[in-house]
Amino acid sequence: MFVVAAQNAVAYQWTRDGTPIVGATDATYLTPEVQAEDAGAQYAVVVDGASGSTHSNAAALHLSADTTGAPPPAFWGDIAGLLVAGKAMTVAFLNRTNGAYPDGQIFWQLRGKSDTGETIDEFHSIADRPTFDSPGIKSSRMFFYIAPTASAATRGSKSYHDFIEYDLARSKTTQKWKFNGDTTRVDAFGLKLAIRLQCADGTDLARGEDYGTFLEDRDVTFRKYAADAPMPYGATATQQAPYRILEPGATANFMAGGANSTYWNTYVDQVWAANGIDPAIVPKPTGYLKFKDGSHPSLIAALTRHVAEQPGTFKSDGTLVNPRFWSTVPDSAFYTAAPANFYARFWHEHSIAGKAYGFSYDDVGEHSSDIGCESPQRLIVAIGW
Repeated sequence: MFVVAAQNAVAYQWTRDGTPIVGATDATYLTPEVQAEDAGAQYAVVVDGASGSTHSNAAALHLSADTTGAPPPAFWGDIAGLLVAGKAMTVAFLNRTNGAYPDGQIFWQLRGKSDTGETIDEFHSIADRPTFDSPGIKSSRMFFYIAPTASAATRGSKSYHDFIEYDLARSKTTQKWKFNGDTTRVDAFGLKLAIRLQCADGTDLARGEDYGTFLEDRDVTFRKYAADAPMPYGATATQQAPYRILEPGATANFMAGGANSTYWNTYVDQVWAANGIDPAIVPKPTGYLKFKDGSHPSLIAALTRHVAEQPGTFKSDGTLVNPRFWSTVPDSAFYTAAPANFYARFWHEHSIAGKAYGFSYDDVGEHSSDIGCESPQRLIVAIGW
């Protein structure tokens, strides 16, 4: 997708290699499915306004050979040159803001208890500390900030921040370290993040935003999201813009009294009726799929992905009739009709291998960005703009 921003524009015409593209007359242009021979094609746009026409600079189409959307090897830096961990795992931090910010304005933070009970309290710019020899640490969040100074690196509604989750543990000193972690969009999108995990057993996995998303400017990502998300999801990108794209349940639009507070009601009624779900056993959710408890993960996931309505999918207690249900439903069946969590759909479509934590139970059916292994060696974290 190509996007242009122009004030007081009245008309647009996109071109490819200097030739006008028929029908490409909006501020955004979504190319047809591209092939290898399309690499390097030059796209530009002519914008008409009251004072005349303006021709944009051309943008080249870049294609990645990796069909999962993972970045190329060079993106991850000099992995071979990283120091071997003296404790449990080496963590390396990469500035992938395409020159928008220097290393001294990108910060990382980790707080928690080590496996030996010592307090971990680390806060550094990646200019000062580009790597970290991590001890074992239980279920922690590692935060990232882009800010002009360390004192401005905060987690407010008007700051640029985000986090990954990771657990690095073992029960006994004679056991191997085990890593489990993920990038997450459960709460919001704040910064582009990607992680690459390498382990002694040969595990080499990457998760997070895909390479194309890292290559584009933040404003383009916001515009792509706005163009992709149907009504009434627009508020998710505007309520805390330009700092965050919020998960739908955090926006006033979907909260009690909001314009779309009943967004899920008709579909929920349909699913309960079609499957004979007993509301005395499983009370219907309120608001943006808010259940009284979290004991129905497959039901929540099926509602969120809009694949719950077929009779015979669920029992009266909200559990699956077929325990292997998720192996029978292809990814292409998710989010194909409203209501659905189109916020989650966007992050899946723009994530490495299509894996993302777009909502709390996105791990159901193994669709989340969660990765893990024994004997982790290094975790590389890329922070983008």
